[in-house]
Amino acid sequence: MELKALIRDKIEKQIASWNAEIESAEAKARARHAEAQAEVADAELEKELWERVNDLKEKVKAGRKYLGDLADAGEEQAEKIKAKFASLFD
Repeated sequence: MELKALIRDKIEKQIASWNAEIESAEAKARARHAEAQAEVADAELEKELWERVNDLKEKVKAGRKYLGDLADAGEEQAEKIKAKFASLFD
């Protein structure tokens, strides 16, 4: 085989090897990108869930306060408490 053909063959094999490495690296990069997007989505969901938990805790706290106020209230005050309490359902 000629030297020129041997060199061409070696270069073509090296290029094929590099292309395989490129494909592998791109696949890993795409997989990592997908993982990163999933992590962001998970973090956003976790944040939303904690916001909901905190919101519900505030509603429980307010509801308990209304219960305390209601225990000490007369009928007229009870109507006002009822209206305030209704706002918790919004």
